[in-house]
Amino acid sequence: AVVSTQSTGEILVENRIDQVVHFSALLSAIGEQNVTLALQVNIEGFHNIIDLCRTHDLKLFCPSTIGAFGPETPRNPTPDLTIQRPKTIYGVSKVYMELLGEYYHHRYGLDFRSARFPGIISATTPGGGTTDYAVQIFYDAIETGHHECFLSPDTRLPMMYISDCIESVIQMMECPQEDLSQRTYNISAFSFTPEEIVAEIQKHVPLEVSYKIDPMRQKIASTWPQVLEDTAARRDWKWDPKFSLEKMVPYMLQKVRDQLSKDLPPPKELF
Repeated sequence: AVVSTQSTGEILVENRIDQVVHFSALLSAIGEQNVTLALQVNIEGFHNIIDLCRTHDLKLFCPSTIGAFGPETPRNPTPDLTIQRPKTIYGVSKVYMELLGEYYHHRYGLDFRSARFPGIISATTPGGGTTDYAVQIFYDAIETGHHECFLSPDTRLPMMYISDCIESVIQMMECPQEDLSQRTYNISAFSFTPEEIVAEIQKHVPLEVSYKIDPMRQKIASTWPQVLEDTAARRDWKWDPKFSLEKMVPYMLQKVRDQLSKDLPPPKELF
């Protein structure tokens, strides 16, 4: 739908929408496998949405990502305003989104807002991102007790639990516009390596890990921030994540157990 201006516009008008949260995108690893589709979804789709928001005077939130940074970026910590130059089509499309949103704000007065998310961890099936191991590892811990990790054990990346991710969008969208000192903010909760999350999971369930490095994903991860500096978000709209790595792990293990129990086929009737 995001690549069809007409159908999306009809949805906005018919439902009297006044705010849009636009999450549609092909993620980093999947985008590299289909650049043409990534351009259509990530760039054309966003262009359609932002034009509709300008036409109908709607507030717009579109997430950015740690993938909007590149190998020239300071990695620990990574500030809000710094050199970006990403090396994936996903990252390039997100820098385009950030800059076009800021331009529409200054040129047309559009209330555009964005946050650069770290890897988001939830019980949802992984969707083709470079941080997906941090979700798959919980499924493997419950189902088989063994996880084959596609990143090296010392690859540090910033992460966030899904509840904090959702809360951050709500907080940012509810913040008075005059309190925002910028249009795009870094936000983060914690950073860890595969080794560190393995050790934390092992406190709760048995888990063995082997490493089979995916060269493409490892190359992408090595260009991304290790720690996001998010002082501006904490100052301007009181961003304050609730989940640490230690608090998240037992939550995730239970959420994955619940998800797996839902996926089981119903028991056969006995006659």
